[in-house]
Amino acid sequence: FFFFSLSLSSHLSFVYYYYYSSVVKSSSKLIYKKKTIMATLAYPDKFHAATKVAKLPSLEFTFTDETRLLLYALKSQAMHGPTEIKSKWHMTREERGKYETWANLGKMSNFEAMRLYVKLLEEEDKYWYEAIDEETMEIKENFGKVMTEEERMNSNNASACARVKKVAKWAEAMERGRWETTTTTTTSTSKPPCPRYQHGATLTGDGSKMIVSGGCYRGRFVADTYAFDVAASRWRKMEYTEDERVWGKSFKQEEKESLAPISGHRLITLKDGYTYSFGGKFSKGSKRANDTDLAVFRLALMEAEENSSSSSSTSVLKGAWIPVHVKGKRGPCARRGMSVTKVGKDGDVVVFGGEDEDRRYLNDCWRLDFKTMSWVACDENTNALTGNSSEDQKEKAAVASVSATFVTPAARAEHVAIPWGRDKMIIFGGTGASFKCFDDLYALDVSSGKWKAVSASSSSNNNASKTPLARAGHCVASLKNDRYALIIGGGNNQNGVLETAILDLNEVKWITSDDENNPEFMKFESPKFVGEGMSAVSFESVDGNESVLMTFGGYNGSCGNDLQVYKLPNEFPTRGTTIAKETTTTTGKTTTTPSTNNNNNNSKGDGEDEKKIAELHHLLTQAREEANQIRADARLVVDAHASLQSKLEHTERMRVDAESLLKSERKIKAQLNDKLERLDRENLRLRERLKEYEGNNKAWF
Repeated sequence: FFFFSLSLSSHLSFVYYYYYSSVVKSSSKLIYKKKTIMATLAYPDKFHAATKVAKLPSLEFTFTDETRLLLYALKSQAMHGPTEIKSKWHMTREERGKYETWANLGKMSNFEAMRLYVKLLEEEDKYWYEAIDEETMEIKENFGKVMTEEERMNSNNASACARVKKVAKWAEAMERGRWETTTTTTTSTSKPPCPRYQHGATLTGDGSKMIVSGGCYRGRFVADTYAFDVAASRWRKMEYTEDERVWGKSFKQEEKESLAPISGHRLITLKDGYTYSFGGKFSKGSKRANDTDLAVFRLALMEAEENSSSSSSTSVLKGAWIPVHVKGKRGPCARRGMSVTKVGKDGDVVVFGGEDEDRRYLNDCWRLDFKTMSWVACDENTNALTGNSSEDQKEKAAVASVSATFVTPAARAEHVAIPWGRDKMIIFGGTGASFKCFDDLYALDVSSGKWKAVSASSSSNNNASKTPLARAGHCVASLKNDRYALIIGGGNNQNGVLETAILDLNEVKWITSDDENNPEFMKFESPKFVGEGMSAVSFESVDGNESVLMTFGGYNGSCGNDLQVYKLPNEFPTRGTTIAKETTTTTGKTTTTPSTNNNNNNSKGDGEDEKKIAELHHLLTQAREEANQIRADARLVVDAHASLQSKLEHTERMRVDAESLLKSERKIKAQLNDKLERLDRENLRLRERLKEYEGNNKAWF
């Protein structure tokens, strides 16, 4: 509040503008397109209703400090009149800011202060009156309630799942509870991306496009960018352009460049609707390869009409990745394999962990303030390491050097993070020092900068631990209004992980699907192609009836480029009705099967049905055992393939290193031969001079 008095004049001008303009417009009538009770509510009732709404944490959270000061001053002026003259020398900065703002209102009338209070609240939220119950004039029950850690917010602006009005027609026609490989429309201008892993992928803000950028294929980084049109079910490759409509006027011609080949970066769509790229490792020959700061780019797209020989023209997708200048003296260093998450109502970005250019694993945490576009240390550990902490935090950092006082996750990369509640995020998995993979959960409270180890329970009825396997290189997607986090794929530096883990973020427990011990929950099958470095995105209809999950790419011994789609059952994750109690006749009529009957024929029929059911159960058990054996065999084949591929890549690297060493040795040998030849020539020259000298001496004697 120390610097707020510097900007009070600009904010007070807002107050006095409405104050004096009201005198001129006092006789004018207000015309509303939609009549509500607020339009006819008289003062001071309207003012008292506004003060109740302004106290709601969900709304107060969005206020700036200047807005809070003005609301406090107007409320005090309306209820108590002008402030008394006081000495400011003993006041704190906050008290001084409040006092000066109130005093600057002068002799404003109580009614005018009430009116301006309501007007200012309308500037912040024009639908504030929706929180008021029209009958009791009190806040509606549970309106704007702040959720606990065990609850999820139904209207979280930092959602990891895109909301669409209506899913595409091909998604509506899909069978629920089954993975399908999408058949995309392929033309000369719309071909799918090449196989890849460790790429970046996200959905645009409206859920109309899935953006895929960069990645690794056959040991090389790729630099292309594709957009999957969800409605048309087709891929479109972005063509790089230097058009001023994309770059704007602030970039000079020499500053414009296409995105270099990159891998291990993260794509995310922020509050402004643009897709951003964070971090990643660039190819060695690119200009960005030696950057020390975390790279941030913004994707700008445009539709361009391309004339063809036919009467009709085709639409071409053009665009560029625009470098974003992030403010701040300190920030995250260049890295790959970190997590990038939207947290909070303002849609700020939190970057955690990763692997730097020296192959060191990191556990620092940074927040990108979306309003100011500047980096801020996000947790106690980073504050202590960077020296951006306050005096109290510096004292804690000194103590931490002797004994660990900060709860901080171990340094890691290739983990996942997802928003959790209003100002929290939760991370899972990753790999760290000595190639150790993690299966732990940590939650970060962004507002306080404190980490907390999360112990998730299990939905299984037995006492055995049902924590998912440790893994790295996996992907995550949230569904069902951000309640469930689906963790797909990954590996543990030895084998690939085929199982998909489901985390209930409301109850903080792992959803397991053990048929014997946990018959309540359905068995969630993994995609047909599952591996490391794959990506996953999700979108849901606004009404919540349709939830769709899409995965792309990955590596399980070979790279993939299949777009796999899964449509969630309505009863997910529970099984729903497993045994049908009704049978349908040939005429289409539904009849209820009786449970008991005294008729001997019916009893014989029941006995035969029980035998058939027993046989079916036996066949089903055999099929499951065979399927499990096939999965185990497939896992062995995949692991063997991955091991051979790893050995092949290692051998290839050794061959390249050996060739490089041989070339250098040949070069050294050639240099030595040149030196020997020069020495021989010099030796001959000296011998000749010595002979001449000896001859001259004999002639003299």
